Amino acid sequence: MAESVEVKGVCISLECPGQCEDCEKYFECNLPLKQVFEQRGILSMIRKNMEQVKHRIVVLGGKGGVGKTMLAVNLAAGLKKKEREVVILDQVYDCPAIPFTLGIPEGASLLMRKGKLVPCESKWGIKVVSTGLILPRDEVIIWYHQMKRNATEELLCSVDYDAADYLVVDIPTGTSSEIDTVLKYLPNLDGALVLTVPSAISQNVARKCIHICKKAKVPIIGVIENMGDVSCPHCGASLSIISKGAGKRMSEEEGVPFLGTMPFSLKVSESLDRGEPLVFGYPQSEEARFIEEITDIVIKYCEGVVKKASTT
Repeated sequence: MAESVEVKGVCISLECPGQCEDCEKYFECNLPLKQVFEQRGILSMIRKNMEQVKHRIVVLGGKGGVGKTMLAVNLAAGLKKKEREVVILDQVYDCPAIPFTLGIPEGASLLMRKGKLVPCESKWGIKVVSTGLILPRDEVIIWYHQMKRNATEELLCSVDYDAADYLVVDIPTGTSSEIDTVLKYLPNLDGALVLTVPSAISQNVARKCIHICKKAKVPIIGVIENMGDVSCPHCGASLSIISKGAGKRMSEEEGVPFLGTMPFSLKVSESLDRGEPLVFGYPQSEEARFIEEITDIVIKYCEGVVKKASTT
């Protein structure tokens, strides 16, 4: 009987293939070729195109369905309410939902002006860049890594972001090629928000989001837990629908800030379905107050100040 050997890891390649754009070891690499890649070609074009964008935030999630798009949309709305000019870059190519959740009507599209793509502006004043504004909503996209990377390159270097105060990037679930491409190609990221839900099982991928940010040297603004306790409509008691506290425990274990828990609420899903962010649709609600607290944290983190909300 043959002796068994424990598998300790997976090695894709032992040698440098000379293709930084597709390399799975990019963030650990110190070879001279990487420095050449960072100074020339597509990365230099992206840096030049985005030099007027003041702050760049990425929103990452653990498992699918944790509410990443909800957070990106409501963070953008919170920033807009505090008089910042905001653009959302929708990196979810398979099922882009940002236009729908901001109430952008079907048939709206990106425009071309002076050789640049122009973001579509929602009725809330938040600008959107999304393949959902290029392709029909019922068209199925079957793209593999290279097609998605090419699309990301195009959206980063060919869109007129103007002098936006904030670029908020909604990245698909997991830690595969989409997140790798954005962290590699988007220059001078201010930080990342990592979203999870209370159950322990969802923490596995959320931890990996934290780890890849650390590898890419992207600061982590903090972890947010979605779908937290809900108040009973009859007696007011606090009820845990999924579980409780896993997000906070994970944050403590990983040494990153825990920013709080978003309550499990019908208002959240209703507002998304209507295309109306919480801070506009339910401004006095507990959920909207939580979003505004997160917005203040982001502003203080990026700017060092907290500006009072607009009264208009």
